[in-house]
Amino acid sequence: MRDYVTRREYDAWVNESAALAVACGYPVRDSMVNDNSGVIFGADQYAAFEQGMWSREPFEAIAIFDAINEPAIDGLPKAAMKFAEFGGLCEKLIVVHPGKFCSAHLHWRKTEYYEVVLGEADVFYAPEIIDFPELGVMASEVIERKPMPEGHPWPAGIRLAKGRDKAWELLTSYQRVRKGDAKFVVPRKHLHGFGCPADARTPLIIRENSTYNHEPTESSKGDLMPEWQHIHDNAFMHPGVAESRLGTNIREG
Repeated sequence: MRDYVTRREYDAWVNESAALAVACGYPVRDSMVNDNSGVIFGADQYAAFEQGMWSREPFEAIAIFDAINEPAIDGLPKAAMKFAEFGGLCEKLIVVHPGKFCSAHLHWRKTEYYEVVLGEADVFYAPEIIDFPELGVMASEVIERKPMPEGHPWPAGIRLAKGRDKAWELLTSYQRVRKGDAKFVVPRKHLHGFGCPADARTPLIIRENSTYNHEPTESSKGDLMPEWQHIHDNAFMHPGVAESRLGTNIREG
């Protein structure tokens, strides 16, 4: 099984995605185009590059360009600092090629919303928080002012990445989100994932805004607050995805 992407393949994918983002008016700086911009969700997903990102085959791989990730702690009362990891500001642009997906997951801390900039998004989610004691998620222990809106049953013809069906089975609601639609909000601790329809004529481009994005790969977190350094706020439903999310295996050549 192929477990790498070549430098030529990776650069072609990420630079095309960056060019699309620029064409859509997003402020992509040189520093945002790097070896962490392309995200492959698991060693078994590198096979996406055998036929290419335009093959329309179902794989979990996306490109992300972060414009801002601000903890927004300045001015907070010191007594509020233990809750500060649930706040902050983050904005990013996500590019998903036809047939590709962002892996099914939840965030312990982060609430986010999606705005479609180009194409259409297939969004899959659980309208209510589901108990996952092994993940530290218990619906009875959190504020749930209102559940997410009930979506529709999954349409026929959705093809998931091979071996990923079980990871998506609790995301029972579906919405097709288009440019100009209301922003689609996903509160923290809700299961969700999204993809670009396989028959789409363009990649999907989503502008995502959220609270602060915690990942241990961010070196600045250590300087900001040492206790945040190793916080990882993404719980993926498929085993092994969390580790692969933090690094892309790029083979030179």
